[in-house]
Formats: sequence, C-alpha cells, structure tokens
Amino acid sequence: MAFTMFRAPFQFFVLLLSICSIAVAQLEPRQSASADALNSPICQNYARVANLSTVALNSTYRAAFLRSSSLGTFAARTILDVESPKLMGMMMDTKLNQQCGNLSQVALDGAAANLTQGTVLGLPIQDAPGITVDSPAMPVVQIAIFLIMGGTWLCL
Repeated sequence: MAFTMFRAPFQFFVLLLSICSIAVAQLEPRQSASADALNSPICQNYARVANLSTVALNSTYRAAFLRSSSLGTFAARTILDVESPKLMGMMMDTKLNQQCGNLSQVALDGAAANLTQGTVLGLPIQDAPGITVDSPAMPVVQIAIFLIMGGTWLCL
C-alpha cells in the first residue's frame, strides 16, 4: 500500500525533471545541409534511393508497400530491388553526406513515422486480402480441410 501512495508523486517528479531538461538543453544539428544543396539533383536522387531502400530492406515496410501499390506486386518489387543496392555506396560517400546530410537516417525516421500513421511511401496501407479469423467462412474452410485430410486417411 505504501508503494502505491508514492507512485503518483514520483511520476510527477520525473515529469517535472524531463520538462526542465528539455527547456535547458541546447540542441545542435548533427549535419547542416543548406537548402540549396538539398534541392540539387544529387541530393534528390540520394533522398529517393534512401526512401525506397528503407522500404525495400525492412520486411514490414516492404510487405505494406507491396500490398498497397497500384502497380502490382512484380513491378513494385522491381522498383525496390533496383534501388536498394545503391544505398550502401551513397551512405559511405562522405562528400555526398557532407553536401546533403544523412538522408538515410531521415528516411528511416520518416518511414517509421509514416507507418504509425498508416502510410508507406505516400500510399495508404491496404488491408491484407484473405479470410479473417472471425469470418463466417472460416468454419466452412476448416470443415472442408478436415474432411479432405480425414477422408484421405480413412480411405487408406
């Protein structure tokens, strides 16, 4: 009982400390790329490759994109597979990273934020096709599978 009495004041104290530390902290950007540099074709290509590669190399993002793409599975997969090998060379290019900033990290953070909002690469995530667990067709499918498997076993 004594533990629960001090729980609310402790939470309030932690909240107060976190607010004070945010107000006191001075944040500095890790990399400062100018606006002109970000609009250059090289940086736009790096941003495109980083966004597509982030989706291509993560199975959750990839599945959501392939399910939601209006191009079809094979065309969408080809786009992702062509761009993903280019990312490592761009990430290791120090001159490109100094000019454009770390766009691969920006793409990773943006993909995570977009997934929580229900989009991937600007497309709304579609529901997966198939029979849901609470569908009235599920018992019919289960009985059919049982009869096929059981009937084969009984006939032996």
